[in-house]
Amino acid sequence: MTFRLNGRFGEFVLDCAAEIPGLGVTALVGPSGSGKTTLLRCLAGLVRAEGRVSVGETVWQDERRFLAPHRRGVGYVFQEPSLLPHLSVRQNLAFASRRAAPGEGPSLTEVAEMLGLAALLERGPERLSGGERQRVAIARALLSRPVVLLMDEPLSSLDLASKAEVMPYLEDLHRRLRLPVIYVSHDAAEVARLADRVVRMRHGRLGPMVEVRPERRAAKGPLTLMTPGQVEALARAALAAGIEPAAAEEA
Repeated sequence: MTFRLNGRFGEFVLDCAAEIPGLGVTALVGPSGSGKTTLLRCLAGLVRAEGRVSVGETVWQDERRFLAPHRRGVGYVFQEPSLLPHLSVRQNLAFASRRAAPGEGPSLTEVAEMLGLAALLERGPERLSGGERQRVAIARALLSRPVVLLMDEPLSSLDLASKAEVMPYLEDLHRRLRLPVIYVSHDAAEVARLADRVVRMRHGRLGPMVEVRPERRAAKGPLTLMTPGQVEALARAALAAGIEPAAAEEA
């Protein structure tokens, strides 16, 4: 994915460009109000900025065209799952699958197995934990057959236990997915465990892309089982990648 975007949104000015590698997780970090969510919404076509966005040979946006969100092949995971409350898990996923772009992709059954949802398919959203609802939201995004996956602080609304529940599934997806992922987070632990590279955003602009060496990654396992040494290693990894502590909310 390659983009160059600029635009004014009230008093906020977005002016950034990057070339995102075709595989792996690119973490987008920075203080609240720096423009991370705005950038993702522009890439998805939910908000319009001037410039050019392309994936491979396909141009999503330039001076002559502006593809609607449903034509861009974007899987978007928001902070809140926003499942359809009157549908079961299976029906929520089937709804996403029916609206997917043409082409090959994992089946509903495969995605449900991948994210540990097979036993939950007949439940309604009200009978799911926070972590389970977010896993359904991730599954829904994957069933749209995306060419790019955008994840906007997908764990920020979860408590520590629910984050620990979801994180191993994200790590497994990281190993399996063959598409670029842009992952917004304020959490250094998430970034250190998932990111292949990190880009810091500030005042609507992007800094240089920093490759994350494998030894910077934290040991596998739930966050609740991390040792003090692993926590310290995560802090060092965050500092090495240029991540500073920030508030948990996104402006």
